[in-house]
Amino acid sequence: ALVGFNKPTAVAIVVGATNFVFSFVNLVLVDKLGRRILLLITVLGMSLSMVVAAVAFHYIPISKDLVLESSSVNWAGILVLVTIIVYVACFAAGVATIAWVGTEFLPLEVRALGTMMNTVTCWGCNIIIASTFLSMMKGMTPTGAFGFYATVCFLGFLFVLFLFPEANGLPLEDIRQVFENGFDVKLASQMQKDLKAKQQANKV
Repeated sequence: ALVGFNKPTAVAIVVGATNFVFSFVNLVLVDKLGRRILLLITVLGMSLSMVVAAVAFHYIPISKDLVLESSSVNWAGILVLVTIIVYVACFAAGVATIAWVGTEFLPLEVRALGTMMNTVTCWGCNIIIASTFLSMMKGMTPTGAFGFYATVCFLGFLFVLFLFPEANGLPLEDIRQVFENGFDVKLASQMQKDLKAKQQANKV
């Protein structure tokens, strides 16, 4: 409704269906591409979609009280809807599901505690976003709020790029070795290459 659509239920159904469908995309691709590659693609997609949404909001006539000052949907409103759908698709195919398999990094003796901390962090962030979103929209304008979220997503992309090793298929002992000296992304990459070479040799 904020961008001019008078059927919010239909919009919610489209967004929800996108979330559902792209969760299965993750199921198909996560073991083929690996967690790291999939996160790099989808988190960058989330950031770019938020940037486009921030720019599009600049061209939508919205008052400081978040009231639409137009009775029709312009091109910017349609673009915002498209970017939200793209964002949800990227989120569902990446962070939404991979976040829950991140516990594979944790040793067995602390995995239960780590899973609990992961859950608390996830839902804690959801509560913070839900409780501050409208205040940010009013205080920073929609463009500023979505620009802020785009920055957060881009920082997440940088985190994955430099600090998130690929652990797909690695035994727990190798994962321990990856984290002995911090976040050794290069070592994990080399281990992945060695693992694939060993698998190819076994097939021959």
